Amino acid sequence: MRLLLLSIALMAFGSKAYADDHAEIADRPVEIWTCSFNEGKTVDDLNAWYADMNKFGDSMQNSQWNSFMWVPTFVSDLTKADVVLTFSFMSMTDLGKTQDEFFGSEEGMALFGVYQEILDCSGREIFTVTQMRDAG
Repeated sequence: MRLLLLSIALMAFGSKAYADDHAEIADRPVEIWTCSFNEGKTVDDLNAWYADMNKFGDSMQNSQWNSFMWVPTFVSDLTKADVVLTFSFMSMTDLGKTQDEFFGSEEGMALFGVYQEILDCSGREIFTVTQMRDAG
């Protein structure tokens, strides 16, 4: 009997999570870059890089990714980073395809070279993110 109840509970609660509107909530990989501006570089340089990056991103075969720029307003260690950049993907497979396409192309590598001229990144991680609440 315990096994039957456990099986029913697992089927009811152990499946995929759903938001309030009953749409499936998918875990998404997010690449996180923790960076400081190189000498003489500013957010204006990064914004110009993003304009070029977004044009390139639109031309990519695997262009289904989002990016966010986080600027610290209040953090425990103000010397850790000037900016954090995140790139999110629909799946780990999409992340891999996008990185292969970006780093495997001349234009992508040129953009990455400019990125490195603007930023010194002390950290690069990939987290799996699960949405736990939908605001709307």
